[in-house]
Amino acid sequence: MVKQPVADIDLRSSALGNGVVGRPLVNRLYQTSTMAALLDAVYDGETTLDELLQHGNFGLGTFNSLDGEMIVTDGVVRQFRAEGLAAEVPGSLKTPFACVTYFEPEKNVTVDTPKDKESFEELVDHLLGNPNLFGAVRFTGLFERVDTRTVFCQCKPYPHMLEVVKKQPTFTMESVTGTMIGFRTPVYMQGVNVAGYHLHFLSEDHKRGGHVTEYKIVKGVLEVATISDLQVQLPRTKQFAQANLNPESLSEAIRIAEGG
Repeated sequence: MVKQPVADIDLRSSALGNGVVGRPLVNRLYQTSTMAALLDAVYDGETTLDELLQHGNFGLGTFNSLDGEMIVTDGVVRQFRAEGLAAEVPGSLKTPFACVTYFEPEKNVTVDTPKDKESFEELVDHLLGNPNLFGAVRFTGLFERVDTRTVFCQCKPYPHMLEVVKKQPTFTMESVTGTMIGFRTPVYMQGVNVAGYHLHFLSEDHKRGGHVTEYKIVKGVLEVATISDLQVQLPRTKQFAQANLNPESLSEAIRIAEGG
């Protein structure tokens, strides 16, 4: 089981408004590799899950060889493999792409009327405000429906992600309670991350979930935080060096890969 190790410590002067010495940096996004690299089949990374958790206790991503979807909640990493079931994993596993933060909500609201994907995102946009900053999002409550997907573990030579997602397992959960977390990324960061919303779901019993493609919420609590501090750790691998990170129709390819 992967649990949160020693926190990422802010050693800068608190007089500069950068936090309290000895406490983790909250609401700073740490990311390993880029979405464009993942799209071009860079499925092997150098960062272990133990290393990833030094930078945050909340987030999402995937695993080397594209072996399922990742969700990080309360400092615990869980893996959704092809069958859509959640399992805790050892810290020695590596990730080719992941985003984490120490999530500290800045705003929270109780949602007591049903909302579809579009109206939910409108509410989050309103709460976050500035569209040119990142946002961290967590909704905990009852869903009328959640559609998720996972991906199969891939073998070398790795196929392009658009080929992989044609065969991805999909699941529909109805009248389910759980937590949906993730990030809103500004449009100008497309390719570095996923422009717009990238969300993963974990059921209340911690048994089911995955990458969210569609949903409708019934009621619950929505928490958000604005992120203006970003750290991207790029891999020094041959695979990354040879990747095409600026292909034609990048945005459309990401939209298809993400199930948008």
